[in-house]
Amino acid sequence: MTSALADLGVISILVLATVGLLIGTLGGLLGIGGGVIAVPVLLEVFALGGMSDADHAALAIGTAQAAILLSSLAAAAAHAAAGTIDQPVLRSWLPAILAGTLLGLGLAPLIPASLSVGAFAAVAVLLGTQMMAGARGVLASGLPAPPLGWLPPAAIGALSAALGIGAGTLSGPVLGLFSTPINRAVGAGAIFNIAVALPATLGFAALGYGKPGLPPDSVGYVSLSAAILLALPAIVVAPFAARLSSRLPVPLLRRVFAACLFAIALRVLWRATFGQ
Repeated sequence: MTSALADLGVISILVLATVGLLIGTLGGLLGIGGGVIAVPVLLEVFALGGMSDADHAALAIGTAQAAILLSSLAAAAAHAAAGTIDQPVLRSWLPAILAGTLLGLGLAPLIPASLSVGAFAAVAVLLGTQMMAGARGVLASGLPAPPLGWLPPAAIGALSAALGIGAGTLSGPVLGLFSTPINRAVGAGAIFNIAVALPATLGFAALGYGKPGLPPDSVGYVSLSAAILLALPAIVVAPFAARLSSRLPVPLLRRVFAACLFAIALRVLWRATFGQ
């Protein structure tokens, strides 16, 4: 592990730890898994390692899922203690999210790196737009009934697993489309993060197991040192942020998060276009 940390470099270590603090804050406040932030940062870090585009993209996604798993455990525990987990939403969506996760893991090896980067940026822009729209972005007054109602959570599971996005990052805005208040979606989002991140972490670890050229501490497409650097600060701050989630102005948080999503999408597209 010491050698792996040295390979990352001091700047990368500080950046990952800082991103971990942001992941924990967003996870506690809004139920966001943090992959939408972690993946672009990990792409930057792993691009310095001389791997192929496909390998460093897969390593970024697998490592982000591991970090989401660890940080979301702390956030979910805090939301459970605060009673902010919406049980009806959880029971309605969790089985379909798990099914979609398995589909996403099956598709992940088949998706070209350029397509996954483009899809990641597109999802970030769409989520940011929905977050900015607020009440104007509502499609219906309640969740659609099965079997049609299984499609949104299944799509969330598939996209989250394949692209390294925390399921709570997607479930919050999507639940908002069906008039679910953000403060009701936050706790359920933390559980959805765990439901996707656990099988996704195991899947990416198995997919890259024994592959040459990966960092020395990697288990398949999961860098242990990078995942821990992201997760530890997140674990520390997530419970405090979760307790604050019902007290801070949600409209302001939505606008700030939307701005972050737009910035991330632009950066990812810039790297995909210009390679820097």
